[in-house]
Parts: sequence; C-alpha cells; structure tokens
Amino acid sequence: MRKRLTPGPAEGGHKLPSLRSYRDFRLLWTGSAMSVMAERCSGMAFTLLVLWHTGSKSAAGLVGFAGLLPSLLVQLPAGVLVDRMNRRRVMMTCVVVRMIAVATVAASLAGDQVRVSHIAVVAFVQSSMTVFYQLSERAMVRGVVPRQQLSAAMATNEARSRGVNFIANPTSGAMFGLSAWVPFLSSVGLYLFSLITLVRLRKENQPPPRKGPGGRRLRAEVSAGLRWVWSRAYFRTALLIIAGSNLVFQGLILTVAVVIREDGGAAGTIGLIMAAGGMGGLCGALSGGWLNRRLPMRHIVVLAHTAWAVVMPSAVFFRQAMALGALFYITSFIGATVTVSGMSYQVRITPNDMQGRVGSVVMLLVSGASSLGALGTGYLLEAVGSRHTLMGLSAVMAVLALVAAAVFSRPGAAREDRADSTEPPDAALTPPEPAVPPALDPPAPASVVDGTPADPLTTLEARRTDG
Repeated sequence: MRKRLTPGPAEGGHKLPSLRSYRDFRLLWTGSAMSVMAERCSGMAFTLLVLWHTGSKSAAGLVGFAGLLPSLLVQLPAGVLVDRMNRRRVMMTCVVVRMIAVATVAASLAGDQVRVSHIAVVAFVQSSMTVFYQLSERAMVRGVVPRQQLSAAMATNEARSRGVNFIANPTSGAMFGLSAWVPFLSSVGLYLFSLITLVRLRKENQPPPRKGPGGRRLRAEVSAGLRWVWSRAYFRTALLIIAGSNLVFQGLILTVAVVIREDGGAAGTIGLIMAAGGMGGLCGALSGGWLNRRLPMRHIVVLAHTAWAVVMPSAVFFRQAMALGALFYITSFIGATVTVSGMSYQVRITPNDMQGRVGSVVMLLVSGASSLGALGTGYLLEAVGSRHTLMGLSAVMAVLALVAAAVFSRPGAAREDRADSTEPPDAALTPPEPAVPPALDPPAPASVVDGTPADPLTTLEARRTDG
C-alpha cells in the first residue's frame, strides 16, 4: 500500500514520516546506489587502465575527456527527452546499455587486448547513459516524497553518492591490482542488481503532455529550458561560478593520479586518496541539509570557494598520499554541501514539467566544464609538469573565490535570491497522492523533523544521483 502523505509542520504541526517509510523512495535509492557504484568502479578503472598500460598522460586525459564529453553534448537533448518519456523506463534502459558497454571491456581484457580508442568509446557511452539516468532520477524524486522533504531527500541522495565514492574508489583500485578486468566485471554485476531493483518501482506519475504547436520541437523545448535558467540572474551566476570550480577539481583529480605515479605509488594509493574524498563528501552531504536550512545558497557558495582557495595550494608543497587524502577530504566535504544546496534549490523552484530540461541546463553548466578540465589538464601536465599545473589550478580557484565574494555580497544579490526562490505554480501538474481510507492507513513509522537527512545507510540522490 502506498503511504499517504502527512502534512508538514507548516500545515498541521506534525512531523513528517521518515524518508525510509516511502517504498518507492527506498527502491529508487537502492537501485541508484548500485548504479552509482558500478559507474564509479568502471570510471576510475578507465583512467588506471590507460595510465598503467600506456604510461601516456595525454591518453589518460583523452579518455577522461571522452567520459565527460556527454556533459557537453548530451545534456540538453537528454533533458527534453526525459520530460517527454517515462522516466522509470529511461533509467532501466540506461542501466542495460551501460552494462553491455562495460562488459565489452571485461571481454577484451580477458583476451589481453587494450585499445585506447575502445576504452574512450565505452567511457563516452557509459557517461551518455549516466546523463539520462541522473536527470530522470532527480526528476522522479518529487514524485516519491512530499515537497516538504525534498531538501532531506536530496541530502540523503548526495550522501549516498558520496558514500559510494568512499567505497568504490579504493575497491576499484584494489580490484584493478588483482587483475585489470575485475572492476569491469564487477560493474556488470552491480548494473544487473540495479536493474532488478528498478523493475520493482511503481508506475510513475508523469506530468501531462505539453501542448501547443512547438511542444514537440526539440529546438523549441531546449530553448525554453535555457531561457528559464537564463532569466534568473542569481541562479545562473551561481551555476557559472560552480562550473568553474568543477573544471578545477577535474584537473586536480587527474593531476593527483599523475603525482602518485611519478612518485612510484601504486594504483591502490589513488583509490585510497579518492576514498578520503568520498568520506569527506559523505560527511558534507549529511551536514548539507542542516546548513541549507540556515544559510542562503549565495552565502554557501562564497564560503565554499573561499575555503577551497585557502586549502588547494597545499597540494603544491605536500605530495605525500596522506596529505593529498586530507586535501580531498576537505574539498569534498565542502563540495557536498554546495551540491545539496544547489540541487535542493533547483528542484524546488523548477516546474514539474520542466525538471528534465532545467536539470539538463544545470548539468551542462556545472559538469560540462569538467570535460574541458580533463582534456586541458592532460596536455598541461605534458607541457609544464604536475607542480606548475597545481599552481595554475590553485590560482584559478582564488580568482573564482574573489568573483563569488564580489557578486554575492552586492546589495542586489538578496533581491535576486528572493525573486528566483518563488515556488513554481505547478500544483496542477503534479498528480496528488492517492487517498487511503483512514481505517487502512498503517501506523506512522519513526519520523524525522522535516528537512533532516535520513541515514543514508538505511534509506537513500538522485542525481544528480547516479553516476
């Protein structure tokens, strides 16, 4: 039986049920957790495979670029299709395609064949399907939890993804140390478990079909999403600043992998450093809901970029694995709070029938820059070396911190924030929860105060979800 939504504190003075009480949210969380784990294991193994088998930094950067290129090419059309199609079916299709693509890598490695072109193509296909999956999952969250718990759900989803990073990165490195094909075969199994879980999701409440002469035209629908985001000055400015920081961090990840290899470290060491980042992200996600209720997004963006600008230069002087792990812990902790704040803000203010298109524009800006960061950093490392590359990345982050402080401290920032934060009048587009007769209503489960993230180990991100 589907649980009836209870009024939030603002409506009836009662606590909302725990997120774990919503069956579809649990299934969505679990299926996506398996999918994220599979994507992270194979994604990290792509870089290790190329770097360890070819020794070419530019080739590793090229594969990283191929894996991130869909963030630039696929986002906008994917957003339109996600708004048109059944999102649950989209997610299931994405899982199947990724499972087959990764299986081809495991098969080629079993035959002792490593081709950079093949790895790049599979990385592109997997990431393309991940774009569709993330947009679909994030859009579905509004249909499986009440509006009052969106912030808690997003924080829990982000905690899931960060927690998976903590587990997947060292696991992928350890499996790669056993044999290069092991992380890819493991990803195939995880994708299979994800598919089984998603099959059990109930039928989705889709927004009504869009009407009008241009409703089915791809270009018109993409333009509508772009105009919606661009018309909100506060929102678009925050997105552009965050996009710049994502570019920097993508370069930092590749550079640290090169530093470890230059110093004679093992592939597992990189996994442990990434695991430290995953733990930091998990802690940051669990704190993100609390911070999001107390500070507006503009203050979180300023504080985050200032902190990043302060700690990043340490990578120039301290190349030890422990120091780099501490750096990734701190930067990921901060990054998770920014992600929770941004995702909650976007999902809350976007009309239901535009979730896919607006989400695609957001992901294009904040993640699309990462592909350029991977490609550019690969060639920069070849040209000037790891130390000068780290110095350049630190300088870019310092500039972003200054821009964020200048933009969001001006008098008009608060006014733009209030204008953008107006709730969308789309109640008619969101089908109500079916009523359940009071006599049949099950006892209320243990509940949490509205907005408090549930335990990610017993409940569920979408998103952004997946990977």
